[in-house]
Amino acid sequence: MAATAPITGFDASDFTAIVGADGVTTDASELDYFSQDYFRKGVDALAVVAPRNADELSRVVATATAGGLAVFPRGGGYSYTDGYTPSQTGITLDLRSMNRVLKIDEQKMYVTVEPGCTWAELDKALAPLKLRTPFWGPFSGLNATVGGSVSQGTLSWGSGKYGVSSESVLDLEVVLADGQIVRTGASGQPNHHPFFRNYGPDLTGLFLSDCGALGIKSAITLRLIRRPERMIGLSFGFTSFEKAAQAAAEVARLGIAADNFGMPESKAIAAASQVSLGQDLKTLWKIGRTGSGVVDGMLRMAKVAAAGRRFLKDVEFSFHYVLEGANQTQLNGYAQAVRQAVGGQGVEIANTVPIALRADPFLKYDMLSPTGQRQLPPSTILPLDGAIPFHKAFFEAIEPLRPDMEASNMAVTAALATVGTTGFLYEPVVAWDDAVDEFHRRHTSEAALEAAANRKPDVEARQLADAIRQVMIEKAFEHGGVHLQIGRVYPVLRDRNPVGLSLLQDLKRRVDPLGLINPGSLGL
Repeated sequence: MAATAPITGFDASDFTAIVGADGVTTDASELDYFSQDYFRKGVDALAVVAPRNADELSRVVATATAGGLAVFPRGGGYSYTDGYTPSQTGITLDLRSMNRVLKIDEQKMYVTVEPGCTWAELDKALAPLKLRTPFWGPFSGLNATVGGSVSQGTLSWGSGKYGVSSESVLDLEVVLADGQIVRTGASGQPNHHPFFRNYGPDLTGLFLSDCGALGIKSAITLRLIRRPERMIGLSFGFTSFEKAAQAAAEVARLGIAADNFGMPESKAIAAASQVSLGQDLKTLWKIGRTGSGVVDGMLRMAKVAAAGRRFLKDVEFSFHYVLEGANQTQLNGYAQAVRQAVGGQGVEIANTVPIALRADPFLKYDMLSPTGQRQLPPSTILPLDGAIPFHKAFFEAIEPLRPDMEASNMAVTAALATVGTTGFLYEPVVAWDDAVDEFHRRHTSEAALEAAANRKPDVEARQLADAIRQVMIEKAFEHGGVHLQIGRVYPVLRDRNPVGLSLLQDLKRRVDPLGLINPGSLGL
């Protein structure tokens, strides 16, 4: 779709009349910050507008598009694929003020939230009721929002058993480009509750993982489950990536591990170090509270403190699991099944990492590495048997770049997770020495910022990191990989079935005829 002509003589008064003066900023430093994501910067928006409810959101969107302004919706900002960075003249929507938990229905087992509600806030509201959503947030859930997650597609907590963020969604309320509001699922009819998604064609699914290209979510309803009474962590060490991947695929096929994540030894140690195990009494207390009783809790604290950081001796790669259940007998059965699936591929090691991370699941998520390096974490989801051939092909393809990588003190490590019983997430994390942007300053601990304090800008290193990402994208395409957080980076439209592609383009034109809602996202 052709971009509209630049707007001249911008006047923010139309928006302040809707959201108030406190809901609009044209401050240059704020516009600069809101134009950035994890990796790079778009053009500056004319204004950042923060609606407080669905009515204000509808009126702001309608006002903007009627004036020819593009609209770029933004949640917590944890994107690295240009998912919300402005690509043309327009406004950025800061949806964090729409952060309420609108309704928890314990009988019908659903919860409705506004898009700016964080996963940590939602979990806090549900915990006293002993309820939870099946997928219950990414590691960055302290700041990552529900709206951003279901728009981009995310995984972490619960994904081993329940899949990605969209698989927990029942119903949506979406603001279209002209300000009209569409309700999907069962709530699309009077006196119907949003308890069921598949009532006729799945309209809910059309607006999930759309990166905000089709509309802007004003409310999300997710299904609930009873919060599992008990959990245990299991960790295994492997002498090679191949053995770790083979074992992980076998465990995934069982469909019983709620959470799982694999990493090289260095990453696992960094994960454990981030929560100061053996030293941070607050963390140990949280670990103790994950036990089923006083004695069990004290034992967990003692074991983790004793393990300290010695749990990865003689291990090249590790995989970590969280198992949930209603009672200890069930958990014991799950644990036995996981150990049998791993078999002789690996050895069981201290469960320091899964227990510590589950004790405090929404840690402050640093935008830099613990040593202050900038990072770029592209990812792909492969079939369960696809991780090993992809891993080999990817590292062979970037080998010619090794001299340039060494010149920039750049390293690439692979993080893993399985998704449900069919998917294998492969995330090569690229890290290098570089100066930080304002986005990183606002989302990084003082310790990591201090480590990066004297680093100078390295544009060539950034270009190299992007080149490595492009290699990953090409290899993923060759190996049948797909992506979450598509934004403006991943090739979701490339060589698409022409009938399906035409249908998607027609849908975009129907809901956004001027192409002003997050233009360029999804390649539309």
